[in-house]
Amino acid sequence: MKRMALCLLALLVAAGAAAAQQSRPLTVQDFLSLDRPSEPAISPDGRWVAYTVTATDIAANRRRTDLWLMASDGSGTPRKVSTDSLGGRSAKWSPDGRRIAYIGSRGGTPQVWVYDVASGQRRQVTTLSTGADGVIWSPSGRWLAFVSEVYPECRDDACNQRRAAEDERRPSRARTYDGLLFRHWNVWEDGLRSHLFAVAADGGTARDLLAGKDYDTPVPPFGGSESYAFSPDEREIAFTTKLVTRDQAWNTNLDIYAVPVAGGEPVLVTVNRPAADQNPLYSSDGRYLAFLSQERAGFESDRWRLMVKDRQSGEVREVPRGWDYNILEYAWAPGGNDLFAVSDRRQRHLILHIVFGTGDVHQILTDMNPSGIAVAAATQPPTLAFTSDAVNRPPQVFAWVADHRNPTLPRQVTQLNADRLARIAMDPAREFGWTGAEGDSVFGYILTPPNFDPSRRYPAVILIHGGPQGAWLDQFHGRWNAQLFAAPGYVVALLNPRGSTGFGQRFTDQISRDWGGRVYEDIMRGVDVVARLPYVDSMRMAAAGGSYGGYMMNWINGHTNRFKALVSHAGVFHLEAMAGATEELWFTEWEFGGPYWLDRSDYERWSPHRFAQNFRTPTLVIHGALDYRVPETEGMQMFTALQRQGVPSRFLYFPDEGHWIGKPQNQIVWWNTVHDWLARYLSRPAS
Repeated sequence: MKRMALCLLALLVAAGAAAAQQSRPLTVQDFLSLDRPSEPAISPDGRWVAYTVTATDIAANRRRTDLWLMASDGSGTPRKVSTDSLGGRSAKWSPDGRRIAYIGSRGGTPQVWVYDVASGQRRQVTTLSTGADGVIWSPSGRWLAFVSEVYPECRDDACNQRRAAEDERRPSRARTYDGLLFRHWNVWEDGLRSHLFAVAADGGTARDLLAGKDYDTPVPPFGGSESYAFSPDEREIAFTTKLVTRDQAWNTNLDIYAVPVAGGEPVLVTVNRPAADQNPLYSSDGRYLAFLSQERAGFESDRWRLMVKDRQSGEVREVPRGWDYNILEYAWAPGGNDLFAVSDRRQRHLILHIVFGTGDVHQILTDMNPSGIAVAAATQPPTLAFTSDAVNRPPQVFAWVADHRNPTLPRQVTQLNADRLARIAMDPAREFGWTGAEGDSVFGYILTPPNFDPSRRYPAVILIHGGPQGAWLDQFHGRWNAQLFAAPGYVVALLNPRGSTGFGQRFTDQISRDWGGRVYEDIMRGVDVVARLPYVDSMRMAAAGGSYGGYMMNWINGHTNRFKALVSHAGVFHLEAMAGATEELWFTEWEFGGPYWLDRSDYERWSPHRFAQNFRTPTLVIHGALDYRVPETEGMQMFTALQRQGVPSRFLYFPDEGHWIGKPQNQIVWWNTVHDWLARYLSRPAS
């Protein structure tokens, strides 16, 4: 450990010297003003990449997305595809590479548009009152599929328009429910379903392939066009759904069905079992159907495995062999049956090449943080596009010839924010490790403040991630941004204790039914390592976290006084109350051993409210009114317990936000309040 700390110090000294040549720290306004790329789509010949850029208008308190086109070698000038005032997003290339289908919002309602790359002409394909999202092409380019939120009993757009008008005219906003889930994440159940549609690529009447069905695809609130796929013969579309059943609030059962493009009844194509299956993709010859799958019912953080079904024999097998990490996304390789996948391992994402025939796996890109991979359909060796970032590098689009036998470096396609970033000092994060509970190895990142001077001693901020099954990665986080925590002059430690993903499923599993046990020991031992660093003032340390990280702030407040201040965002306070008001009951029932009325032991053992009498640390409590995962009363109870005992505390409440704070002006308030709170307790000289 001493040798590791000395190596870490040497790396940080070098990083600090480089950062000192930069001009100033990152500000909240800088952070919000950065353009962010996503959804890269590479042309079949690998020559072009289309991508979405999200830009923030701080004054107008809104964001817009636009579609851009750029040569995959980074040469030339980017071409803006979406030219109307409401932008565009979600590009998909036609199989012949001549057209791009995308979602555009000209007229106010998102619809499917098609852009001709050679002429620059665009035309609108759909005109549904309910809008469109998530467009994909059929293999021949004859058809487009997309989704739209509709009244499930309606069979045409006129019916949807009539039903919407009737709902708008209702004199009362009262709702009646006869079962769960009646609200989810940040929205109430409104009777609409996300249905799958097909339309001719040249235009025509879009057909609801799930008309009359109480199905959703993608399953809300997450998911996109990866939830469905055409078969190579274009006779069917496989899609992910979750049946609306009495137990839907406490099961994690996603299934994959197939529906005929010409119309007909959906048919179950995966094994009927109570765990999750999602994101189907057919092999190019149509023989195989790949999908992601979990083994354990009721556990949303079970390992996502890549499964392949032989459509002739019905045999299903896992690929790759012996891989103990999540497969986050994947794609079939062109011209064969191999696959590419993104997986999480050791605080980064990496790209795998999976040899389908043998199940062998090659880790072909391990030193970046790729996501959103797209594979050119007609290049050999295969060409990939993806986005990648790091703690000190906002995301950019990259293109890469993925040939591990003759390796090359990925090419950066975009140069977003180059002028602004040239004036900002940001150090890289450095991995460090320590011995946690039961002698296990635990890891995290250390980030030094801009213009770091190793001869000084800095206050430290410890960050605990949410999930609890999640992880801090070497990424430029869109909300809990480590650079913004470091900017006022703090050393930031991002800890990945047990429960974190990317370290094997056993390590992830070990937080369930042990929320304040070994994980707390992991954290505090990590804090000990940070406190001993020669450039850290151990008398001026604070901690912050959201969701499970907020829970841990509340737990820490009842178990130690070593921090000068805490920030608890969307934190769980009273486990039984949380279980009675949250919506995804599978979460609390897995984490604490079932419903609380059957067994209260884990709920009582790990509930922070039982230790409220020990609260002494000044705490900023933050919550959103639309947070239905961790309801707002959890934050209110925490704040009440602090105030009633005279502990310095502040409650920051957002009436228009949910579990995450997303609106630009609200994010400014969030960061300013957090920075003010930390400065109040960390800027004082150590005693």
